Amino acid sequence: MNPPALAQNAPRERSMTNAVSGDAVSRHPAAPILRRFFGSTPPAPPAGWERTGLIKADYLPLIAGNVDFFKRYQNAEGAIIDPYEKKERQYSTPAFAQAAATMAAYGNRGDLLEPATRAFSFSLDALVNKTTADGHADFYIPMMMHAHRILAPRVSSQLREKWAGQLRALVPQKTYRDTGGRGNWNIVNVTGDMLRRKDGLIAPEQAEAQMAYIEQSLERQKPAFSPLGLYLDHGFPLAYDAFPRLWMEDMTADGAYTGKFQREILDFLTAGGLSSLLLISPSGEWASGGRSAHHQWNEAEIAVICEVNAQRWQQMGRPDIAGAFKRAAHLAIVSMRRWQRPSGEMWIVKNYVDPGSRHGYEGYSFHSQYNLLAVAMLCIAYERADDSIAERPIPSEIGGYVFDLREPFHKVVAAAAGTYVLIDTAAELTYDASGLMRIHKAGVALSPFSSNSAPLRYQGPSNPLKLGLTPGLMWKNEGSDKWSSLADARFPAPNPNNPAIVKSSDLSIQTETPAQVTFSVKYNLSGPNMRPIEEKYTVNALGVDVTTRFTDGAAVPSRLLFPTLVSDGANETEIAINGSRVTINRRGGTLVWEALSPTGLTPRLEGPRVATRNGWMQALVADLPPGTREARWRVSLEPDARPLPNAVYAAAR
Repeated sequence: MNPPALAQNAPRERSMTNAVSGDAVSRHPAAPILRRFFGSTPPAPPAGWERTGLIKADYLPLIAGNVDFFKRYQNAEGAIIDPYEKKERQYSTPAFAQAAATMAAYGNRGDLLEPATRAFSFSLDALVNKTTADGHADFYIPMMMHAHRILAPRVSSQLREKWAGQLRALVPQKTYRDTGGRGNWNIVNVTGDMLRRKDGLIAPEQAEAQMAYIEQSLERQKPAFSPLGLYLDHGFPLAYDAFPRLWMEDMTADGAYTGKFQREILDFLTAGGLSSLLLISPSGEWASGGRSAHHQWNEAEIAVICEVNAQRWQQMGRPDIAGAFKRAAHLAIVSMRRWQRPSGEMWIVKNYVDPGSRHGYEGYSFHSQYNLLAVAMLCIAYERADDSIAERPIPSEIGGYVFDLREPFHKVVAAAAGTYVLIDTAAELTYDASGLMRIHKAGVALSPFSSNSAPLRYQGPSNPLKLGLTPGLMWKNEGSDKWSSLADARFPAPNPNNPAIVKSSDLSIQTETPAQVTFSVKYNLSGPNMRPIEEKYTVNALGVDVTTRFTDGAAVPSRLLFPTLVSDGANETEIAINGSRVTINRRGGTLVWEALSPTGLTPRLEGPRVATRNGWMQALVADLPPGTREARWRVSLEPDARPLPNAVYAAAR
């Protein structure tokens, strides 16, 4: 049979059937902060604040660019072949099926119906035959269910019936790898299986057992649901907090789960949404830290979470909260656009190095799967978006808070007057260094300081150099020829080698107003060459002012250090040193670092270039006078008006 007309048969959006209780803000652990933004008198937008002007349809160009790029790498059977790996990787093919189907339904791209159908059939055969790429069956099912809803009415009755039979034949315990209910893989397959159940694609004889599997999995998942509404994955990476939440948000928005944990899940997700609003930077980037940070799909998952929460709060009669979520979703899209390549797809990590170099990648990062996963998420965000919701400023654009996530995420986030800082108080050193790790500012597209350098990880393709670089004091203890710093101290965990660790960190908050926040973090360090350190922060419209000092021990040779971005992969950073003031300029933003005291310091670039997520860094150091126990420095950010390195974003700007 001929497929029905696309425009007339696009699947209808599904409304949420679950409403959150109205006291979610007051019950949140960060309620005092949230009330400042969502109380009886919402704060006025910052001076000069403007809406993005984006609408639901603005999700589609980035999806289309990826689909048009990767359809060139679809083989005759339907699989997507990674252009660099020369083979199918993970869940690229079902993600492509969802993205291509979405463009066929909503983007007037009838030409994509055939490749979407071919990719879907190949993926479903792989699920049934247990031949999924790299054993990633768990990730297939939610994307395939979204694709199925679009494709099934448009294919022949024979193919439609075949697909339905194959989907009904799936048994979770025989299909998926993570059936124990202990990690994010399990959440993905559970949420996808609930969509399958919602659509009547569970065999009658499996209905009871399948639901028992769902409930048992969710029961086991409950210890990972933190009071902040953030998911506790191994090592507490923020990318994998949001990852399981986005799939649960989609399942909940769909009305697919009505089981015994429905209330708990909805409360958890609502709390997590509110926490997310405090974590998103004014540049639209998700807070980094841990594995898979700086990947574009981080912002894509935030777009889903925020679109669903925008609808949830709009239905609750809270346009103020709904508008902040809508703004956050749009800022996430703006961030992703900055990384779209002229060929249509994205650099999957936030640097402009050629993708063939795998710069800043995880071992499991591939150009195909992490491009297509990101746009599959954007397809969900598109389906959940409601253009009737008007944007309102997000908390980090207004400022006036210090958000304490030390337990267990070892993070502190602070914002004032549009300036935003992110601190890791006890880093996992294979991914980050302890200390200040990010400074962003509203209106600055790309900050030259979005990450520090992890001491136990090299991010480059060839040079295996590992070097920890974090802003602040360095010191050289008597009898040692090694410069030590907070970057050497790691998250405390049993280790027979007695490494440097952060035994504890104490946070003291002095002031929190929209114009300025002041706070201090005192680090109790132990292990070889460690000394206790205190860092005092003042965050305001001028930037970030930091006073750092030794709190104990004899005076030793010391210096100040700032990790300086010297290349983003496309361009060398322009660096000008003028006395104690250093200007670091990249396309997207200008950073000024200045040593304030002691006076008369002469900073210089020193040492090797180190590969990081965002390109290459080099140490900017300034030797301190003998006997110095305290130093003060400031960072300020301003926009750079030049086009970004990717011509696509420059043209669409």
